[in-house]
Amino acid sequence: MLQFNSALLTAVGTFTGQYAPYQAIRIEPHDGGVLLCASDHGKVAALGFDRQGRGDESVTITPSGELLKACAGIKTAERGVVIDGDSAIVTTYYKTSDNKGKEIPIHRSVTPFPPIDEAIAACLHRWGATPELSATAGRYKTAYLEKAIRHAGLHADSLVISAFDGGPLRIQGETIELVLLVMPQVAEPIPPVPDWIVRLGERAA
Repeated sequence: MLQFNSALLTAVGTFTGQYAPYQAIRIEPHDGGVLLCASDHGKVAALGFDRQGRGDESVTITPSGELLKACAGIKTAERGVVIDGDSAIVTTYYKTSDNKGKEIPIHRSVTPFPPIDEAIAACLHRWGATPELSATAGRYKTAYLEKAIRHAGLHADSLVISAFDGGPLRIQGETIELVLLVMPQVAEPIPPVPDWIVRLGERAA
C-alpha cells in the first residue's frame, strides 16, 4: 500500500515517455515518505517526494490518462491517492462538503525501471565537484517564466537558458532574433540539494 499527495503523481506522470521502460512511474517508500520518479527517455527527469506519504511496497505503474486527470491538483480542495493491489483510490478532501473518492484500475509495468539512482548520483558528484562561481540564485515569478519560454519557443525548437549571479535569466534560441531576460523577484542563496535527493543518489553508491 502507498498513500501520498495525488498531485505529485500527475506532475511526475507528465514526463513519462512513449516507449518502455520510460512509460512508467516508479513509486516507493523513501526517507520516511514516498518517492515518485519518471523520465521522458532521459530528456527530462521528474522527481516528486511527499514527506507526509507512507507506504510499505514499491510499484512501477504505467499511468492512464484517467488516473492522471483524477489525481491532478485543484485549488479548492486537497487530493490524496492510495495505491493498493491493482487499483488506486483518489480522494478529494473538501473543506465545506463531503469528501469524494474515485477508484481507478492501475496498470503495473513489467519492464524494469531505468537506473535513475545512478544518474542522480552522477549529478550529485558533479554538483559537489563544480567550483562555486555563483553565490546567489534568482527567484523568478512562474507566470513570467511560462510566458517567456512559450514565446521564445515560437522562434526556436530548443532554448538556451542561463542566469547571472542572482540576476536576470537569459532565454534565447539558436538564433539571436529574440532574447528574453526574466528579472528575478529577489536574489537569495542557492538552495542546497534536498536531502531526499542526496539519499536517492547514495543508494547507487
